[in-house]
Amino acid sequence: MGAPSAFVRLGRCNLACGFCDTPYTWDFERYVFDDEISAIEADELCAWLLENSPGRIIWTGGEPLIQQKQMVEVIRRLDASREAAGAERDVLEVETNGTVRPHPELLERIDQWNVSPKLAGSGETVERRLVDRALGVFADSPRARFKFVLSDEADEREALELSDRLKLARDRVIFMPEARDASELRERSPWVAAAALRARVRFSGRLHLELYGGRRGT
Repeated sequence: MGAPSAFVRLGRCNLACGFCDTPYTWDFERYVFDDEISAIEADELCAWLLENSPGRIIWTGGEPLIQQKQMVEVIRRLDASREAAGAERDVLEVETNGTVRPHPELLERIDQWNVSPKLAGSGETVERRLVDRALGVFADSPRARFKFVLSDEADEREALELSDRLKLARDRVIFMPEARDASELRERSPWVAAAALRARVRFSGRLHLELYGGRRGT
């Protein structure tokens, strides 16, 4: 939290969570696709990252792994450009819902996987939101952390049950309050923090809500 980063937000998602705070990336019944989504060539994105990355790049969405073949191509070009310039490679993070198995090259290259399996509070069916063959790959990676967004005590129980089923060390598990604005965050944070203390897992706030109220472009 708080590390200077360049964000690459990719469009579309394979889930439709009721509490999603970026529905404009996938809900084109409410949003106009051409207003929200822009196509960009790999060379153009690579050039932008070379100029703007402060050394850390976070791939997010939507669900970025839907476009992981294109991600691999951009990252190859980015790494080659850094190497040619004698510069260090960027630290790379991916934010994912954990339903798509990562490409082997990505699994090896990504420095930090921020995996956020969706719980019952998302409104999605368990068959869509929990894909064991994908979650197992992330559970086996020492570079993956699991962030659970909690709306209520039922989510807390499910998060702990899933953590135990995946055999996750508690220092790899993060509890975060579900909130769409700063007031909801203040209301829910105390009990989520208490739940994290009980479970001996990590707690995460939502810095963008605290600072900017979740406004886009901040």
